[in-house]
Amino acid sequence: MADTPPFGIRFTHPYRPLVVDRAPTHDEVARDDRVPIYRRAVELAARAHAVIERADTERYFLRDQLDRKASLIPQLIAQGLALVEMPVRRTLFRDARLALTDCITILDMLVERGSAPRDVVDGARTLALGLVEELIALTVEPPRVW
Repeated sequence: MADTPPFGIRFTHPYRPLVVDRAPTHDEVARDDRVPIYRRAVELAARAHAVIERADTERYFLRDQLDRKASLIPQLIAQGLALVEMPVRRTLFRDARLALTDCITILDMLVERGSAPRDVVDGARTLALGLVEELIALTVEPPRVW
């Protein structure tokens, strides 16, 4: 039974196991980069890391919070983009927006405490505010048709 796949499931066409005989190209690896909001979220995580590196006088708590929240945002956006069900997708985008709001608050606290230079924080904060606007647009419920 050469054409019978594992577990005894028979398809209408002959079974052919998936064989990858080449490495994926750069375009195939960077599929998520085609979505601009995801790319900006990854950029925000990198800028937040730069802020964390410059805020060495700050206590560990705020730096850890900023690192975790900034890393969570692109993960939630990628998960949302991978789903077809719009209500679940909106929920993930709302969670990303909440984490983004926390990031903005932490960045403001770092500036007010004098723990991080304003010029480093301003780039991350501006990018975060732009992402908030984009996520608000993606989380709006569609109008109900009665």
